[in-house]
Amino acid sequence: MGKLACLCCGCLTLDERGGYDICPVCFWEDDAYLIIGNGEIKGVLVDKEISCEDLLDVPSGANHGLTLREGRENYRKFGVCEKSMKKYVRKPKKSELPKQKSE
Repeated sequence: MGKLACLCCGCLTLDERGGYDICPVCFWEDDAYLIIGNGEIKGVLVDKEISCEDLLDVPSGANHGLTLREGRENYRKFGVCEKSMKKYVRKPKKSELPKQKSE
């Protein structure tokens, strides 16, 4: 079975979803409340389903209160989910790069 995409950087680095694995490319810790369904991010928070858009703004305890939206923006700017974690990450391997959707 192949690797799963990190919800922050999109690289294929995770062995399981919601197992609190830390992505070696962006240092995002994969929270247990984030799940994937039908190719979309969905969430269950305190037994309540929330929309994908709202999930982006839920503070992540595993990521010291950072939201997924903030982590993604930081990755675009700095190449890491939180600038202070830069020393812990590496560039993605070719096999980890997100697959481009064909048009």
